[in-house]
Amino acid sequence: MPPSPRLDDVDAFIKLADSGHLTATAETLGIPQPTLSRRIARLERELGTDLFDRAGRTLTLNTRGRAFLGHARRISAGFAAARTDMERLMDPEYGTVRIDFMHSLGTWLVPGLLRAYRAEHAGVHFELHQGAARHLVERVLSDATDLALVGPRAEESLGDGAELGWLRLHSQPLALAIPEGHRLAASTGPLPLSAAAEEPFIGMRPGYGTRQLLDELTARAGFRPDVVFESMELSTVAGLVSAGLGVALLPMDDPYLAPAGLLLRPLDPPTHRELGLVWRAAASPAPPVDRFREFVATGP
Repeated sequence: MPPSPRLDDVDAFIKLADSGHLTATAETLGIPQPTLSRRIARLERELGTDLFDRAGRTLTLNTRGRAFLGHARRISAGFAAARTDMERLMDPEYGTVRIDFMHSLGTWLVPGLLRAYRAEHAGVHFELHQGAARHLVERVLSDATDLALVGPRAEESLGDGAELGWLRLHSQPLALAIPEGHRLAASTGPLPLSAAAEEPFIGMRPGYGTRQLLDELTARAGFRPDVVFESMELSTVAGLVSAGLGVALLPMDDPYLAPAGLLLRPLDPPTHRELGLVWRAAASPAPPVDRFREFVATGP
C-alpha cells in the first residue's frame, strides 16, 4: 500500500496552487525554496503523477492538479476541524466528561455534584450513563467511560498495581427494611440480619451493588435469602417492602427511600455501603476529567 500524503505536503501544495510561484510560496510558509520543491515532489511521487505544468519558477495546475486541489482542501480543513475538536476535548473548561452512576445515586449524589460543578464550569459537557455497579466497573475498565460512581468498592481498585483508582465519597449505614406491623417491628434497636432468615426478601437484580452486599452479608450470617422479587431501583424495593411483600437490605440515609409504612432498623453489627468514584489507573491525562475528579475529591 502506498504511503499516505503528509499533511505539510498537502498544505504546501494548496499554498503553491493558490500563488503559482515557488519563491513567494516558500516565503509565505517560512521555509527554503528547495524544501518546498521537495515537498511538492514527494506529494507527486506518492500520488503517481505531476500536479503542475512548469515554466521556470512559475507553476500552473494541470488537469490532475485541479482535480486533486478540492481533495487537498478537504483534507486540510478536516484535519484543522479535528485539531479544534481535540483541543476542545482537552480544554478543562469546554471538554467532555463521561461519567456513569448507579440508579440509586441519580436522585441525590449525582445531581448535587453536577449542579455545583456546572456553576463554576458551565462550558463542560457531561455524557451520563446509568447501570448496575458491576456493569459500570466493566465500562470503566474497557474505556467506555471515564469515571463511575459505584458501591461497594470494586475489587479491581484494591492492592498495589490496581487497575482502578478509588476515591471514597460516602459511607451509608445499612439497615433491615421491614413493613409496619411486622413481627420484627417491635424491636426499636439494631437487628442482626439473621433475624430475617425466614422472611421473603425484595432485592436488586444480580450485578447491582446492594444485591452484591445482600448476598455477601446473608452468606456471612449463614443463610441464603429467599428473594421473591428483583428490581433495578431501590425506590421500588422500598415501596414493595412498605406494601408488606417482604423485607430488604437498604441504606439508611437516602431521603428518597422512606415511603410511608416502611421501618428501617440498623444492622447489628453495624454495616455500611461504601460509595466512591473509580477510574482507570493507567488512563492518559485528560484535563476535563482530571479537573472534575479533583473537584469531587475536595468537595463541592
